[in-house]
Amino acid sequence: MMMTLKTTQSNLNFLFILFLLIVLSTPSARADTIELLQKNASVAYEKMMDAKQSADTAAKDAAFAEKKLASAKQKMVEAERAAEAARKKSEQAKIVAEQAINRWKQASDTLANEWGKSEVK
Repeated sequence: MMMTLKTTQSNLNFLFILFLLIVLSTPSARADTIELLQKNASVAYEKMMDAKQSADTAAKDAAFAEKKLASAKQKMVEAERAAEAARKKSEQAKIVAEQAINRWKQASDTLANEWGKSEVK
């Protein structure tokens, strides 16, 4: 019976020590797990903030490019209008020049005819 009692006591001591080891190691393992999860969350947060910053910068760049494009389109429209106005003005100037040339030719012909008549007399 002594042997059984001693064995039971040894078993109880072993179980108690095993229980203590489990209890003591669990918070440590849990703390390590929590610390690792915190690090992972921190890294993920930093990456999220970097991505958000990149997205914000890209959105601002896109908005600026859109404004530049709109400005360039407006300038192109204005340049097309100016070119059309210049073409019309050029056409009008050609017509006026042709009319002036025709009047000069008529005046020259009339003058030549009058000189010719005066020489014949």
